[in-house]
Amino acid sequence: MASEPPQSGPRNRGRTLWKLGVRTAARGAWIGARRLLPGESDPTRTLEALGADWVDTLGELKGAAMKLGQFASQFRGAIPDAVIDRLEALQNQAEPLPFAEIAPLIESACGPIEQHFRHIEPTALAAASMGQVHRAQLQDGRAVVVKVRYPHVHASIDDDLRQLARVMKSARLVNIDAASLDASLKEISARLHEEADYRIERQNLADFQAAAQVPGIQLPEAVDALCSETVLVLTELPAANLEFAAQATDEQRLAWSDTLMRWLLHQVLVSGLIHADPNPANFGFLPDGEIALYDFGCVKRLPAALIAQLRTGLVAGMGSDWDGVHANLKALGALAPRAYDQPDRFQPLYADSHQAALAPLLADELYEFGQADIHDRLQKLTPRYLLHSRDFRSVPDLIFVGRTLSGFYWMLKRLDAPVPVRRRLQQALAREIVAPPEG
Repeated sequence: MASEPPQSGPRNRGRTLWKLGVRTAARGAWIGARRLLPGESDPTRTLEALGADWVDTLGELKGAAMKLGQFASQFRGAIPDAVIDRLEALQNQAEPLPFAEIAPLIESACGPIEQHFRHIEPTALAAASMGQVHRAQLQDGRAVVVKVRYPHVHASIDDDLRQLARVMKSARLVNIDAASLDASLKEISARLHEEADYRIERQNLADFQAAAQVPGIQLPEAVDALCSETVLVLTELPAANLEFAAQATDEQRLAWSDTLMRWLLHQVLVSGLIHADPNPANFGFLPDGEIALYDFGCVKRLPAALIAQLRTGLVAGMGSDWDGVHANLKALGALAPRAYDQPDRFQPLYADSHQAALAPLLADELYEFGQADIHDRLQKLTPRYLLHSRDFRSVPDLIFVGRTLSGFYWMLKRLDAPVPVRRRLQQALAREIVAPPEG
């Protein structure tokens, strides 16, 4: 067996995360003490150092630790901006293991490499928190990609999350109540356990093949004989990346953007089967406006009843029915009991949130994503959201929906094309809800 990085063993991972917790708690205490001193209230430098420490440590550990750091980078408002600015680096930071350490993992799952493969490229095509991908050619000549899970990833998930939950709570830098944090971490844990088992990813791909009723979506095929818990072999589906697509003609960018919008709305409002890892590296851009999808490890399934609730809330928001919005948030579990019977108190916040996010998307026939400033508009509302931190609760079932919406927003902004959002939304709402396959 190949040697493993010294930090990969469970005991060493725990020690590394414990040390990170000590450093984080110390910095949190230092920030609290400085706030008591005249002229020493700005904690930016200390928070930036904290964020950099998290990036270095979690990026080295990979696995659930790195994944949680990536999730954390989406929670502006709940976590200080200076920390978030650093954590965003984890979206793209993953150093691959040498092929000498990967080859034995492939052989352990598939048998002798030369029996099935003419060639496997030793340089990784991509590397992420859970595993890495190599291009290869099967003995029958088919071009494929081979996805290999890192050692100890599955076994370390629960310990990593427990340790990191302690870190976040003890540092007192996360503006979210303990119960909501625990519920969110439970949801994240469920997705991570699924993502670490490539047999589940294989089934997710099959479910998408059954549910992808949106023209222009292309999916790879699995080579079932070589798929296992730790190795996934898929036919290669070459396509341009987002950076290339962003430089394409106006016509091409418009077609890709429209496909992305139709696919996003189909997932959230129709099929309930959500490709919940919207990293641009998981999307390829093909001719004629088609989109290739990669990586089906992180998938969220919404039951039909929840999709119906989302539709109800969306329609209420579109109609400026703030009592309806409030009732829908209560039904979703997004309100604390103390806020149940006070819809009037929240109407100004609902109205301003609508003007910041939904109203611009629906104001005209086409929405110019290149000029999109919804993120800035919502950021300006953060102080008001914080004033209501005891009134709202996170909804674990919607964590990955929010992640997906955010990822698509930034891809569409990068493509810089006008999209008929209002028309596509009306079309999605007119379609019948299709219950997703059970995971």
